[in-house]
Amino acid sequence: MSVLYFFLQGIPEGMGVVAIALAVARVQLRWRYIFLCALLLAVVNYFIRSLPVTFGFHLPVAILLLFILMVRFTNLSPSRTIIAVFSSFVIIALLEFVVSSTFFAYSQMDAQQVIANEPLWAAVGIFQAAILIIIALVISHFHKPNEGVWKQ
Repeated sequence: MSVLYFFLQGIPEGMGVVAIALAVARVQLRWRYIFLCALLLAVVNYFIRSLPVTFGFHLPVAILLLFILMVRFTNLSPSRTIIAVFSSFVIIALLEFVVSSTFFAYSQMDAQQVIANEPLWAAVGIFQAAILIIIALVISHFHKPNEGVWKQ
């Protein structure tokens, strides 16, 4: 995937993952911090994916990085942070499966055809990212954030 499409899809998707983790942990959603964290995650993921390492190696690194960032910038306990981060990655995995399977079924294209078409694959990713952000907003609405969780 080209750099443009990678970041066009990766940053919004990262924003959704970070926002869900914060919402699950009952942290107020601060979009500037969410964007910066997502940008960092996207840069690190791009760097790792460009290395000759096993595909999927970027996931444990992203999980660890999000954990470190949340512990560093919030007053959350490590155990609560682990639960929030893993919940977020489980949600994205399930959503990616559902969105991709549904798209492949309706478009009658196989995964290789869609992945080869970078603009189409990025559009599917952006749609998925929008759903992630909506999920984070819904969680945050019903699972009210606690005050004073962000470090000053």
